[in-house]
Amino acid sequence: MKSKPDFSRIALWLIFLVASSSAHAGWYEVVNYVGTIGSQPIHLSLQTFGYIDRNEPGQWRVDGSYYYDAHRIPIPLQGKRRPNGTMQLCEATEPASFADSPKVPPPSATRPVPCPIELKISGTQASGEWRDGKNNLPITLHQVGRLDDTGEQSPRIVGIVAIPMWHHTKDHLLLGVYESSGSCSLSMARLRLVNIKSGRIDREMKFPCGTGVVATPIYANVYRASNPRYVTIISQGGDHGMGDDQDVEVEP
Repeated sequence: MKSKPDFSRIALWLIFLVASSSAHAGWYEVVNYVGTIGSQPIHLSLQTFGYIDRNEPGQWRVDGSYYYDAHRIPIPLQGKRRPNGTMQLCEATEPASFADSPKVPPPSATRPVPCPIELKISGTQASGEWRDGKNNLPITLHQVGRLDDTGEQSPRIVGIVAIPMWHHTKDHLLLGVYESSGSCSLSMARLRLVNIKSGRIDREMKFPCGTGVVATPIYANVYRASNPRYVTIISQGGDHGMGDDQDVEVEP
């Protein structure tokens, strides 16, 4: 059994679930897009926090994950929204553990612009620019999936919500497929193992209700295990209701 992360650090990542409440209330506001940066097709997922951090500085925070279809390596994103509907997104490094956050590296000779993405959201469309100090590439995106389980209504899912987790293995991009039903308000029902080289789905693993809805950033519900052939998946329950983690083998 792995030791749990330090409570003072994990408090930054978790919001407690009140299982006995008859009213549904969550914190995930996630929109998935497909489109292009320049001529390169991409998949992009963004999570905002306007509901749980309303009237606080955190309401403007953005977490995200995106990957180029040609490479299939997820790039963590962190950024901020502005009241006018624009947002700036920074490319970050994968968290070292569940208790950590992605880190945005400082400017360097090889990466002079740590925050290269500028987006304007307009309904189900988004557009903007990707800039690295040398190149300015147009970004064009359209919405393909949406998840919103905030408030007291049942979770609203539009399209297929396949979340590119921040962690990936040597051979696979990990896509968590989130679903809602009458018997389960919201859960990561399946985890797709997408072959990084070929793009094919090598395997699709099924999980019970309550999986993948513990970490506040949705992209952190599947994270790095101590054994590189495994990933750690968190679900509701565990000691003190802080979540239960399970190491699952994903590589041969």
